[in-house]
Amino acid sequence: MKLLVLILGMILNFSSPAFAQLLKEKVLIGRVEWISLPDFKIKHKSRIDTGAKTTSLHAVNIEEVEQRGELFVKFQTLDSEGKVVELVRKVGATQRVSNTSGFVTRRYVIKEKIKMGNIEREVLINLNDRSKMEYKFLIGRNVLLGRFIVDVARSHVLGD
Repeated sequence: MKLLVLILGMILNFSSPAFAQLLKEKVLIGRVEWISLPDFKIKHKSRIDTGAKTTSLHAVNIEEVEQRGELFVKFQTLDSEGKVVELVRKVGATQRVSNTSGFVTRRYVIKEKIKMGNIEREVLINLNDRSKMEYKFLIGRNVLLGRFIVDVARSHVLGD
């Protein structure tokens, strides 16, 4: 690992103290990590995607619900064992998302607490039908930027 850091420092032409400080401030993660959503009491094996702008959670049967004059969504998701979990959450926004083929969809966005390793924070998560995808949770750049370094050759760096 130290050799990798040294080589990266030389390749990127960082001065040694500056590069060491940069690495000290960021957490190394792999291409797949466990993520928990404490308020949902669910855990997912999550795909780390530096190409995705936002984080995404598998959700189906999404319905708008009004509560106390505010917009909420009721939806179903899966836990790590494939069991259906039904949730109601306040809508923070809607966003237009385009996939790799350029197809644009409109998605509901909720604000939720996530936990990766020892790091816990609130993030914006868009709701999307990920039924055909292996990973039901995708970590995008809105979580990664400025906080993590991704080593695509590794997975479960933060543990199981």
